[in-house]
Amino acid sequence: MKIVNYKINGLKKIIPDIYKDIRGYFLESYNKKKYLNISQNLFVQDDHSFSRKNVLRGIHFQYKNPQSQLFYLVSGSIFLATVDFRPKSKTFLKHQVFYLNSKNHEQIYTPPGVGCGFYSLKNNNHLIYKISEIYKKNSEIGVIWNDPKLKIKWPCTKPIMSTKDKEYTTVDQIDFLNFSDLLKL
Repeated sequence: MKIVNYKINGLKKIIPDIYKDIRGYFLESYNKKKYLNISQNLFVQDDHSFSRKNVLRGIHFQYKNPQSQLFYLVSGSIFLATVDFRPKSKTFLKHQVFYLNSKNHEQIYTPPGVGCGFYSLKNNNHLIYKISEIYKKNSEIGVIWNDPKLKIKWPCTKPIMSTKDKEYTTVDQIDFLNFSDLLKL
């Protein structure tokens, strides 16, 4: 497999080895031994998100027990935005975007303290992701998808969103220095 690193420390794209023949293809989507070279955080939970076209989810992150995540788009096409929410990071509040298509089988790894959100470009988007800490509702915080300070160029203007995602705040209204777990990163 090939690993691509980005300016946001710890953010990676993983391009797996794919073995094709007349029957179809085979790839290894996870191998604990190989992925320990990417992160020492072990994954403790798998999540599966299904979204139809024009759905936007996030941007959110855990500020207590921050999670690393490994994303794999099984079907569909999405725009994935990642944001560094680690106050001591050189790339604090910087973002990196990805256009993922399930035909490419690429994975995105986000380290603890890097949040994300995504927008569905097609119908029938199935996103599987592994996380390193159990999700805790009271430890999550979100930032409004079109935050003017983040300047993420989303490929949409009126996405379909949950009430929770619509009510997220801007980064200017968050006191990141109160998040002791993020300050340790």
